[in-house]
Amino acid sequence: MADIDNLNNRVDSDEDLKDTYELVERLEQMIIQARSIPFSSNCMVDREEALVLVGLIRDGLPVELKQAKWLLDQSRELLETARQQATEIVEDAQHEVAKMIDEHEITQQARRYATETVQDANREAESIHEAAISYTEQRLTHLEDQLTEILVTVRKNKKDLQDNP
Repeated sequence: MADIDNLNNRVDSDEDLKDTYELVERLEQMIIQARSIPFSSNCMVDREEALVLVGLIRDGLPVELKQAKWLLDQSRELLETARQQATEIVEDAQHEVAKMIDEHEITQQARRYATETVQDANREAESIHEAAISYTEQRLTHLEDQLTEILVTVRKNKKDLQDNP
């Protein structure tokens, strides 16, 4: 049963990708066929139609790309939370230091503990951030490879059409 679900998800994903490719082709054709502005390399396109196509393309992007963006956003939130916690820990440690100023040994221990805690929090936040960046780069590289393959196919098909009038 799970194999059928996986196959259905894969077919849906392939169909979404096909639709996205068709939308990219439509956008490309719209730009190619756009009227040129005299004495410049600029052209005029229907803004509303272009924005609709871009919106449809965005909606058709693979779920993995949206997941990668979500993961990156989550890592940024975690990093910010870790920094806030580190700041709170440092502030707490400073208050403790003020209370125990007469107790030299305890003051030194509190400073060491605060420093270690901040360092640990920063290391953990950086690790999470690096993992999110790495995952996002992998997903974007995969998407770039797919789009490159599509572009090569589109150009080949266009060339074939031009070669066989």
